[in-house]
Amino acid sequence: MTAIARLEVVPVGEERLSDSIAQAISALDGYDVGYETTATDTIIEAETADELFDALKAAHGATPGGRVITSVEIDDIRGRDQRVSDRVSSVERALGRPPRRQRTSTRESSKQPATTPRRYGQPRNQSPMTQTGRRRR
Repeated sequence: MTAIARLEVVPVGEERLSDSIAQAISALDGYDVGYETTATDTIIEAETADELFDALKAAHGATPGGRVITSVEIDDIRGRDQRVSDRVSSVERALGRPPRRQRTSTRESSKQPATTPRRYGQPRNQSPMTQTGRRRR
């Protein structure tokens, strides 16, 4: 069996997210799991779902702060053994190349104007829909 999870911890109100996230990831080292951190989450692999849940609980508990939002997605593959690397290799074979690419330009060199980020809950001005889902008149 193999259990694979996508873990994202967000320490709300913390000034240095990277330090807080590093503590969560360090907690995984106490468990027999493999993991890889990306820019947006951490992929964790364990032999069983129970091992995975124990590691996830430790990572959540190790994240400092008064409020922590943890998102988890689990794929519990029962009856066969499949690794994260197997999945990536399968996509690579289908694509005919590694499934990654570097950006060719940066915002500074781009001709496109920078957009102002929306605040959570702020309506999108360019949308013809209101927040209730009804069309504007």
